Amino acid sequence: MVIRRMLAGEFLEVLTPGVYVRGGSVSWLGRAWAGLLLGGPPAVLGLEAAAHLHGLVRRAPDEVVVFTPRRVLDRPGWRFVRSERAGSGEPVRTPVDATVIDLCADRDEDGVAALLADAISGRLTSAARLRAELQARRWLKNRALLNDILGDVSGGAHSALERRYLVHVEQAHKLPTAVRQVKMHASHRSDGLYQGFGVIVELDSKLHHGGGAAFDDMQRDNDHAALGLTTLRIGWSQVSGTLQCQTARFVGQLLMVRGWEGPVGTCPRCRLVQAI
Repeated sequence: MVIRRMLAGEFLEVLTPGVYVRGGSVSWLGRAWAGLLLGGPPAVLGLEAAAHLHGLVRRAPDEVVVFTPRRVLDRPGWRFVRSERAGSGEPVRTPVDATVIDLCADRDEDGVAALLADAISGRLTSAARLRAELQARRWLKNRALLNDILGDVSGGAHSALERRYLVHVEQAHKLPTAVRQVKMHASHRSDGLYQGFGVIVELDSKLHHGGGAAFDDMQRDNDHAALGLTTLRIGWSQVSGTLQCQTARFVGQLLMVRGWEGPVGTCPRCRLVQAI
């Protein structure tokens, strides 16, 4: 009766059946708390909702995912996964390591690499902690891929693009391994340096740079040129499909001009293209 009177008097509004708010629009955080109320103890926020609270995902998800041991029907804006999970923080959410591994389940190789690189380079977790989380999972469909990517990220690949260059250009074609995240100039850090050959690789995920960013790139290249270093700028298109093989040959040929003995290796994709 009290709730009915407050609704009639417009002191309360229905957010979703069973959850009421006191006037005005409800923030995303308010919807997250509502999901926990609907899930009941010991419900915890998970997946993108947890990732947003941890700072892994900038944009708040439209759908709030809640892990709960109870059977709760989904509602518009909320999805309930029947699972008992450990939680931390307020509002309670899956711990950051568990959240990262959970999110990896539905991503492709590049998406997994980007997520792991962001989490580790952002100092939200470490490769060791993520490996421990992997070992604690009894079943995980892409465990081998995650272990491989964690090894690459630990070796200095700070993004999906950097990992793709490392795996599909360098390793697949038996090029020398560049030193990652190295500083050859006091003002700049580079994605990769082929030590002894004077070649720097800058990996850029943006299709185009303009304005201040373009000027920064030119200044960086000029500063390195003054040190006798040649800069190669490589983007997504150069490390995808058959172009990754062309990129490897180009980089390898430049390194051989600078003294590398070679030769540039061939990968299965190289052999497939040659057979056509």
